[in-house]
Amino acid sequence: MDQASDRVGTVSTTLAHWLTTPLGEYLKDREQAYFDETVADIFGFHALQIGLPECPFLAQSRMASKWSLDYDPPADIIADPHGLPFAENSLDLIVMPHALEFTDDPHLMLREAWRVVRPEGQIVISGFNPFSLFGTKRYFGRGSTPPWNGNFITLYRLKDWLT
Repeated sequence: MDQASDRVGTVSTTLAHWLTTPLGEYLKDREQAYFDETVADIFGFHALQIGLPECPFLAQSRMASKWSLDYDPPADIIADPHGLPFAENSLDLIVMPHALEFTDDPHLMLREAWRVVRPEGQIVISGFNPFSLFGTKRYFGRGSTPPWNGNFITLYRLKDWLT
């Protein structure tokens, strides 16, 4: 594993640790409810969660095969999310909780997700809104530790990347 991959893996671990704080627990519970509602009715056979394997965001998915992927355990698949170990068009659902915010190359990660998702498959992305209170708090002295050190991506930029 190279130095950049090691750093991203460390950030993912510290973000998971932050999610155990009271504010992090609140956010995790809200996001869990969102993911539970969203993935419950998506049809398919193979689902993948990229990042935050400590949080079971695919728990309510009815798909037969569900995996989490990250650099470190407790992920089901230990691999680099910039080079997914799946064939083209092989996954029906990919969830990316905060994955794009804590990587050095979000474009490459998104291209990899696009490569492996089926033509009628879905990619569900969550992230911090830079114009929210979380985004504002980031700019006032909290930028050195997760989640405040993430690269918060605006909705219009993400939509541009997805086109």
